[in-house]
Amino acid sequence: MISAQELTEQLQSYSKIINVSANAYFDFEPKEQAIIIEQGELMIIGPKDLKTGRSGRQIFQENDPIGFAESIAIAETAYECNVLSDLRIRVFEGAEIRNFANKAGVFSRTIIRYSLNRIFDGMRKDSKASIVFEDEFIFKNYDDLQKVEIASGTEIFKAGADADKMYFIESGSVAVNTAQNKLITTLSAGECFGEAALLGEDVRNATVTTATDVSLVAIEKTRAETELRAGHPMTQLATLMLLKQLGLMNQLRGMR
Repeated sequence: MISAQELTEQLQSYSKIINVSANAYFDFEPKEQAIIIEQGELMIIGPKDLKTGRSGRQIFQENDPIGFAESIAIAETAYECNVLSDLRIRVFEGAEIRNFANKAGVFSRTIIRYSLNRIFDGMRKDSKASIVFEDEFIFKNYDDLQKVEIASGTEIFKAGADADKMYFIESGSVAVNTAQNKLITTLSAGECFGEAALLGEDVRNATVTTATDVSLVAIEKTRAETELRAGHPMTQLATLMLLKQLGLMNQLRGMR
């Protein structure tokens, strides 16, 4: 398992520590800074749902990231941050994160692009759909990957199940729901899901069901980790933090 904490320790020279008092103001505008919480709690308040007028709220805690997506995409935030307790945060320069993300290998580069798309798709009306795993990875390794055909209406995995692989959708679409069966998103050909397996999580945090007949390529957790480890520690950290940010944003949307 790739440990984000161990990567952070390796990359101390690329970052600085800032302490923020409870209820104090701190500019979390992250397009020029990417943050990892080392101690304390932060309340994230998402944008209002146009139908309900309600905003999702999510508590970010130790090892949770803020602003990695915005740093790489040079984008504005779409959420507010309220400091709930004394915070110790590790801050990376946005330009440094972008530099390593732009030099990432094909696997990390695809995960980065895919994560950015998923994160901003729920925040921007003009965001495009699908990020496709590049030919350099999928077709080069196609014979070594597991192909799966699943009928419409089938539960691929349930929240709480073992997280042992991630999936690339060749054709068809799937619905991703919270553990409470609230729809988070629908994914189609060219996208992937189950990526939390890369974060070392033992169980799934969402339920995925086929919306149509689907053809999938399964990428075993160990294979994905091997591909990820080929990159610089900063690239590995940025990739993992983007995946974690995506998971947290999905939870935030599911609470609206």
